[in-house]
Amino acid sequence: MAALHPYIRFLGSLPQFEIDHHAGTAIELRSGVAVAKYEGEKPHHQHCLALSWPGQPAGQPVLVSATKYVPLQVGEAIKLGAPRAELLEASRHIFVEAGVWH
Repeated sequence: MAALHPYIRFLGSLPQFEIDHHAGTAIELRSGVAVAKYEGEKPHHQHCLALSWPGQPAGQPVLVSATKYVPLQVGEAIKLGAPRAELLEASRHIFVEAGVWH
């Protein structure tokens, strides 16, 4: 089993997600969307996530920016009752670990 990317590991820690260790993805429990780190070759793919919904054709994920998706999910977690200050601090650390901020 490969190590999880920091984005996936962080998302899996949020109340609305569960980690699928076999697939290396975070599953959003309300919608069933599988979130994976996209491993493209272009520089902007460094911070890209691949989203796949149940029933979506295989191999055709929707690509989104992790720098937009992760904060959106942090906001959702706070609405669900997760501790705001702790989550905001943890999300800053994830972006540093992923190489977005120094």
